[in-house]
Amino acid sequence: SDLIILTFDGTNKYNPIGLMLNSIQNFHTICSYQNSDGIFSFYLYSFYYLNHKVAVFRNITEKDAFETLQVRYNEIEKEYSEVKKANNKFIKMQENAQSQVLKMGIINRISLLIRETNDIEKIINCGLKEINELLGSFKTYFSIKKQQKFKIKYSYQDNIKIGTLFEYDGKINNKEIIISKCLREFLTSQEYFKGEVTRIIIPVYNKDKFLGIISTFTKQKIKSDEHNEILQSIAVQMASSMIQSQLISQLNKKNAKLEKTLSQLKETQLQLINTEKLASLGQLVSGVAHEINTPLASINSNNNLINKILSDSNTLSEEKLNIVRELNDIDREATDRISSIVKSLKRFVRLDEAEFQKADINNELDTTLKLIVHETKNKIDIIKNYSEIPSIYCSVNMLNQVFMNILINACHSIQEKGIHGEIVITTLFENDNLIVKIKDNGVGIPEKIQSKIFNTGFTTKKIGIGSGIGLAISKKIVEMHKGKITFTSKENFGSEFVVTLPYFKISN
Repeated sequence: SDLIILTFDGTNKYNPIGLMLNSIQNFHTICSYQNSDGIFSFYLYSFYYLNHKVAVFRNITEKDAFETLQVRYNEIEKEYSEVKKANNKFIKMQENAQSQVLKMGIINRISLLIRETNDIEKIINCGLKEINELLGSFKTYFSIKKQQKFKIKYSYQDNIKIGTLFEYDGKINNKEIIISKCLREFLTSQEYFKGEVTRIIIPVYNKDKFLGIISTFTKQKIKSDEHNEILQSIAVQMASSMIQSQLISQLNKKNAKLEKTLSQLKETQLQLINTEKLASLGQLVSGVAHEINTPLASINSNNNLINKILSDSNTLSEEKLNIVRELNDIDREATDRISSIVKSLKRFVRLDEAEFQKADINNELDTTLKLIVHETKNKIDIIKNYSEIPSIYCSVNMLNQVFMNILINACHSIQEKGIHGEIVITTLFENDNLIVKIKDNGVGIPEKIQSKIFNTGFTTKKIGIGSGIGLAISKKIVEMHKGKITFTSKENFGSEFVVTLPYFKISN
């Protein structure tokens, strides 16, 4: 705006009133005046009418104040609306948070119970109690589908009769929670409620499998979606626990069946071991009988000679006494031999001895060799490369059976080759393992069947000679001792079997 310097006379001319009065055209303006009482606003305007100039003065102080207040009021109302909206949002968030806390509390309590027990009745009753307390219900129970009706199966309340059959006046064929008003509990109920009651039906599903329904009755007014999320969460937890309980029940039944089968397998395995032992014993009988008959014949012959010597004279010459002594030594050696064979045989045929006990494997190998002397005598050289090895805990007669099976097979392999053979037995103790190696120079095992020799029923021997379970049983016995049995073989050059047993220190 321009700065106009006025003289005293000019002030009258250039103030709003003066401008209005001196204007030759229509004029209007708003002006404000201030005195000790405040600021006053006026609307000034002028116009010509019938050659007369009309000047109007209008006090608009209150109108300006009102408009200013109106603008401020609108601003405040807008701020209030925004604050109210934010407050409503906060209240909604608070309600959701409280709902989530309530939901998590209920779910955590049910989840904790599920972790503590597999008792399906306890878990379902816990869920029913939570629903009952949440809705302020006076009756809550779980039912399963029974043909076209429902049958009450679980309830934590004593006033509900388990096994009651009932039906509702509507179809329950989806996963939606049904909230309705009712005067009776169900269609066939003879009693009426005192006043209108809210009935809530919560279907319980596991995926698409219908498991049953939860029915609860309350006198409170329940909105259709007020507690749906929590109720559905409880239903899901209950469904999960029911499926889990069913799976555990099935698993327990299968475990019991497996344990029974395992027990039967153990019995069968022991029978197979004993059967193989009896089969081995049958192969030993003829050789052992021969080994016993030879010293027995010697003893009988010596007895006859002694009788003749004694019958010749009442007095014996020095020569005759020497003969008697010599015969006696021969008899002692023969009886010792018989005793050794009988002891070894007796030890081998103890079918029920399966307990683990302290044993020296070198001695056990010697015991087994005594029993198969008829297979090796004058036909096979036995070379023993025994090392100093610690005693181990084992099932002695079972391991002897393993050594027996390997040694008999080695003898038969050499006999098949038709040579004066050699069996080398080596014992070692390496890396906390006791190792027994049995090597022969027989016909060996063809490469194409090497993968089958530990299979039950597989044998390369003629009918009536091999049962086909010797090496299979041997493998089972070694594995029972947490060990392993391996072999290497080359056709026409022989085989070597290696039995490795883990060493466990024997406490005194």
